[in-house]
Amino acid sequence: MRSVQSHNFISINPLDASERPSADTYLSDYATSVIPVPVHSHNDYWRPHPLYSALAAGCMGVEADVWLSPDNSDLYVGHHRSELSSSRTLQTLYLNPIKEILDNLNQGETSDPDGGVNGMFPTAPNTTLVLLIDVKGNASQIWPLVDKQLQDLRTAGYLSTLEYNDSAPNSVSKPLFKQGPITVVASGNIGKSNVTGIGCHALNKYKDSFLDAPINALVDDSSFGQLPDCQVDSLLGLPLAKFYTASAPWMPTFRPANSGLTSSQKDHIRAALQAAAAKNLISRYWSLPSWPISRRDYIWQFLVDEGVGLLNADDIESAARLEWNKAYKAELIWIGASSAYVFLASLLFAYLYDRSSKSNKLEDLKEDGVGIARRVVACIKDYGSSRSLETQGRGGAKIVDLLAELNHAHLTLLCLDSITDYFVQGE
Repeated sequence: MRSVQSHNFISINPLDASERPSADTYLSDYATSVIPVPVHSHNDYWRPHPLYSALAAGCMGVEADVWLSPDNSDLYVGHHRSELSSSRTLQTLYLNPIKEILDNLNQGETSDPDGGVNGMFPTAPNTTLVLLIDVKGNASQIWPLVDKQLQDLRTAGYLSTLEYNDSAPNSVSKPLFKQGPITVVASGNIGKSNVTGIGCHALNKYKDSFLDAPINALVDDSSFGQLPDCQVDSLLGLPLAKFYTASAPWMPTFRPANSGLTSSQKDHIRAALQAAAAKNLISRYWSLPSWPISRRDYIWQFLVDEGVGLLNADDIESAARLEWNKAYKAELIWIGASSAYVFLASLLFAYLYDRSSKSNKLEDLKEDGVGIARRVVACIKDYGSSRSLETQGRGGAKIVDLLAELNHAHLTLLCLDSITDYFVQGE
């Protein structure tokens, strides 16, 4: 849980990581001030305080991956088999503390003006908490045990249910969703099976457990229909009323480029979210990018602006604020400005280096010119003093060769001043 500095509620006795919270901790220190927000605590069981951390942040959804215990008698919670332990079960981490909290909040007179059952958040007692149970393994073995362990919550009236009477005389009964403090949603290895039921029979299977629809199927009209036997709307061959959420992974093609999401990406996501809302389904995208932070916040902001039902988050503290910095475009500007600065600095460095190199080369050329001038003078001295015409001729030829060398090295103009100074000043 967080301290008062990072909460949207008041905490008089914040926990540290070494402490173990309880229902009393939540009720006495957090419940009366925490405000629920449409955030889903992804892989909630990985947190230092499963369930309690999510409740303290105001999350309206929590997620538990469940596995069958080795003796098939219990449900362990964990992402991988290597994490499983008999001390971390669906009951100990979630079902038992949920019931304890709800029992306490529903003692005596209810704060619900309609006289119903109070939910997990006293500041918003009509808010339901989505308990997403992700089935790992054989659903035909796991879900009957899940249903059995839900019995205490069911008996207390704490579960959302689907009421349906298929024996109504001379009329066609319509399924009716009745919201409770906890809405159980099955995901993972569920599919169409004897867990969900088939066709109209699904309405009578596990009436207080709901399904998670593939959100991308909602934009395809062929996914919908009507079950003729019971005349109810269907989605992918199952009663639409059995679905409570609609989700999909955040595909790699949705990951924003440097300039953000493209128009086609936005249109695709927007269409899916609108389709879910039109069918009264709670939309959610999972496996969202988490780094860099500015990109994560950019995607979060887009999804919230477009009306996502639950914002899937690992960093629930940041997500629950719903006021993260909109720094993605600012960061792009900063990156662009920094890149331009580095580029210009590189150009300036290259220019100065080139100029320095040319200056050094010019000095070298001047030195070469002076050297050749010295050799010309030496030739004049050596051969000019000779009375022999042959010797003078050789000296003249040598001087001509030296002048040609001077011209070949492009020193005639560059080093003219240096050569002239040498002849004027002498050795």
